[in-house]
Amino acid sequence: MNINFKKFYFRVKKIKPAPDKNEFFPIFLMSLALFLMVSFGPQLVDFVKAATSGVSLTATVGSTLTFTMDAAAKALGTVTSGTPVQATSTLFITTNNGTGSNTTINRASTTATLFTGAVTIPDTPSGNNWTAPAATTTAGPSAAWTTGTTVGLGFRAMTGIAGGASTTCGQSTTWWGTDDGGANAKWSGISTSTAAQQIANCNSFFGGGQGQTVIYKLDVASNQAGGSYQSSPITFTVVVNP
Repeated sequence: MNINFKKFYFRVKKIKPAPDKNEFFPIFLMSLALFLMVSFGPQLVDFVKAATSGVSLTATVGSTLTFTMDAAAKALGTVTSGTPVQATSTLFITTNNGTGSNTTINRASTTATLFTGAVTIPDTPSGNNWTAPAATTTAGPSAAWTTGTTVGLGFRAMTGIAGGASTTCGQSTTWWGTDDGGANAKWSGISTSTAAQQIANCNSFFGGGQGQTVIYKLDVASNQAGGSYQSSPITFTVVVNP
């Protein structure tokens, strides 16, 4: 039997390796994008657009203020010429106002504060009648009290300096002196005007209740008529600063 080897042959086919997935994925995405563009046109363009925007927040916290006093009446007691007597009023102030608050004083009428019938006690110790200056750095109409010489009804706002008993804030030492009970304390008369006059300014935020103490001081001349004297109303007002 004869075998013809010419009828048999081998064919070797080169097989390409499988494409790398890292090469395939970008091609797939590009093909998909092309397909979508052709299929949907301008609608797809609008679909893939993106935009950003931002917002800024604002808020306002309203100012609050509460104000009470320790008592609605104060007794100076019995006064003998040459021996002054004193009493105090404490004002309790709470506000959240960022610039604080200020305190004013005024009385109901232009007549003298203390009277019995037609007889009065003067309100101008050492000739001073309180009218607040424009700024707390400017000296006010106040002066030291000289026992035996100064007579009348005077007042001052405690500064809290040199052991002052109150937790005051904003009282001007130019107005009221550099101590609260000594020779450097300044006094004035309650203004004969009915207009409110500033006596202290807590010009910053404290976040809690503040106490302001006002001291009244009284001495009379040796010829002052005896009797039971009473006061016309004295009004303290606290307002928030702008």
